[in-house]
Amino acid sequence: MNKSKLMLAALVAIPVSVGMVGEAGAEQTETLGDSLATPVDINKAIEGLNTNSTRLELEKVKEAYNKLSQELRQQISNYGKVEVLLDDLEKKEAQIANRIAAEKVTEMIQTFNDESTPAEINAARKAYDALNIEAKKLVDKQVVTNLEYFESRLAVQKAQAEKEAKVVMDRIKRIDKTKYTEAQIKSIRLAYNTLSDYAKSFVTNLNILIDGENYIIYQNTVVKQAKLDANAFDIYMNDISRSSTTQEIARARSIYNNLSAEAKRHVTALEKLVRLETMWRDPHYIELVYTYYPDYIHDIKPGGVVVEKPTYDPLYIPDDSASTVATTIPKTANWSQYETMTYQNGRYITQITASQVKNIADRNMRLKAGEIEIVIPTSEIQTSAATVGVSVNVMNNQLHIQFTEGNRAKTFVSTVEVHVPVSKLKANTSQVIQRVLSTGTSPASFKVDGSKFIIRTATGGTFKAANSSVIYTDIPNNDQGRAIRELTKRGILFNTKNRLVQSYKQVSKLDAAVMIASALDVSSNTRSKYLDIANTQQLRLVQGLLDAGIMSGATSSRFAPNATVTKEEAAIIIANMYRYLNQDLAEAYNELNFSYSDISNLTLEARQSIAILELFGVVDGEGPFNPEKTLSRGEFAELIYNALKAVDYL
Repeated sequence: MNKSKLMLAALVAIPVSVGMVGEAGAEQTETLGDSLATPVDINKAIEGLNTNSTRLELEKVKEAYNKLSQELRQQISNYGKVEVLLDDLEKKEAQIANRIAAEKVTEMIQTFNDESTPAEINAARKAYDALNIEAKKLVDKQVVTNLEYFESRLAVQKAQAEKEAKVVMDRIKRIDKTKYTEAQIKSIRLAYNTLSDYAKSFVTNLNILIDGENYIIYQNTVVKQAKLDANAFDIYMNDISRSSTTQEIARARSIYNNLSAEAKRHVTALEKLVRLETMWRDPHYIELVYTYYPDYIHDIKPGGVVVEKPTYDPLYIPDDSASTVATTIPKTANWSQYETMTYQNGRYITQITASQVKNIADRNMRLKAGEIEIVIPTSEIQTSAATVGVSVNVMNNQLHIQFTEGNRAKTFVSTVEVHVPVSKLKANTSQVIQRVLSTGTSPASFKVDGSKFIIRTATGGTFKAANSSVIYTDIPNNDQGRAIRELTKRGILFNTKNRLVQSYKQVSKLDAAVMIASALDVSSNTRSKYLDIANTQQLRLVQGLLDAGIMSGATSSRFAPNATVTKEEAAIIIANMYRYLNQDLAEAYNELNFSYSDISNLTLEARQSIAILELFGVVDGEGPFNPEKTLSRGEFAELIYNALKAVDYL
């Protein structure tokens, strides 16, 4: 029992007989109350009172005295004793209450360490300032000095956090959603996600970034489909001319009328349709042509008139029935979305430039290397500053793949998928894929699709198949245990040093980071600013998550590896993971639908993240969400497993 609890017990027990008398004491007090009917009874009761008397006993006597008439009160010889005892009792209670409050503040401050958050430090200061003068005297001066020391550190961190936040806020402020590209918006989102948790709290215009993301998603979904529909209509209109029948023109009108409003905005052949409809509907069409264009009649043919007129005439609408309507997607690219790599010296190789793929509309391009297929996000090539090289081969049952940009190794922002037949690696579908390192192996991100492994990577490397194993011996037999078992088979582990997963323990921030980075095969050799992670491999994983915009530290220099993870924080991490995986979040952005009633007061980022989890079926939307609940290892594993399964990642 800590000191505060002892003090609380003492307070309850003032005087000692309170709370200790049990039923006998209660009966005695009740009897005392019933017997205080006359001045004689009250005098006798007062005579029996002392410093050990309970507040209840004192209050009973006081109540009986107050019920007496003024005349009968004159017969009470020593009522002042009751008031003195009550006053002493109140002083004792106040002293112990002050001591409890002081002890609580002292405990808050004495737990401070390098991982203490700004919220914890501010809470301690608020609690200390709320103490009265007497309670403050009970707080040791060294404890107060310790609080002031951490506040001075916090002031430095605050200045740094505000500075970092301002840089991102300035970038957000300059967003013009009608002009910014998807890459620019993603770059700003990544900049925000890589801020520390403390710095994020100073960003006040996040809604502008979210609105920009929403617009990009709208462009990539609704507008893209609308342009395709409009393009199909324009192509159909290529074959419609003055020689077309009324039925053909009517069908063209029907097609146009069934287009969405967005698609109609991108149609280029509507004026032609209107002209043709006018020609057939107006019996005086030819006369009208002679009236408006008498000098430019070139020829009259059945069903129409051929007009030649200078294009500078603003009233003239040229006849384009014989021309080819420009399509939305130019067909000038000398690469298609499907290309075959060249086999040379035992490897499949190719080189791609940004100009070669600038007109490919598909989000991905596929490279064929024999039985192996490599899927690369088109935008990654279009934004490259130099030629991108790809090289792949299989040797000794291991897949070797290299990506270069100019003379340097290339790291993609999004993941590249390598589809390789299981037989090429002399493996079976029950095995797992590992990345081969100079120091051993690490889990690789992959899934099994029929008779193929789909390996995901942002960098080149060597990959092999290996037998899976479950190292934990205490996995529970429930949904949490199933998630832990399936993740463990793939080498996606918690930060444990033995064969016990201890799923009931609270998941730490480092636990969560190691698990997610392992699942996504994310790491970074970038020099990290985190000073509170000593393990080099763990630091690479944590820095990889920061670079990917999935998970950030408490401050720019502290990751806070031992901090707990709340359900709200887990939701934000998973939403960031979905962004990294380029999942379609349009519905969550557009509608922000959620069923939980206890999240309406959360930040916009948190509410949107929870809506994303509900949209993908990671959570069911039933009951309360409990955003402040700290998660256990088992609960976190179940969330991550369900999140990865929901997007067909495992």
